[in-house]
Amino acid sequence: MAKPITLPYSKMLILIGDGATPTEVFEAPCGLTSKGFDLNAASNDVLVPDCDDPEAPAWLERATRSLSGQITGNGILAVESFDLWRDWALSGLPKNARVQLEGTGLGYYAGSFLLTKFTLSAALGDKVQTDITLDSDGQIIWTAVP
Repeated sequence: MAKPITLPYSKMLILIGDGATPTEVFEAPCGLTSKGFDLNAASNDVLVPDCDDPEAPAWLERATRSLSGQITGNGILAVESFDLWRDWALSGLPKNARVQLEGTGLGYYAGSFLLTKFTLSAALGDKVQTDITLDSDGQIIWTAVP
């Protein structure tokens, strides 16, 4: 068996767009020590009976009715990124974001996202922590980067 090619933590980037036109600039917020990205499909379940044997168990078939994505992250609150999170949370508006996988033949997921969760927490003797959730607002696309 050949050893798989893997990626370290630093090769998965969460990048937030600045909204500039014509060329938007994407930067990684500082402080996140854990990052995640989920693609989700909501589906409808339909029972399909056997026409030749109505007493036989029906098979369950599914149809995708919607797709969505979610970006999550948590870590320390970096003062350098506080304004980004605060302003975005208070605006209620979407921003463009990317989840980039750096490596040969990889690329990034991109789309419009709402900041739906911005949490600050602290414990005695620890640093202020943050927890963020970004939910997609429309289509997410994949762009391959050679």
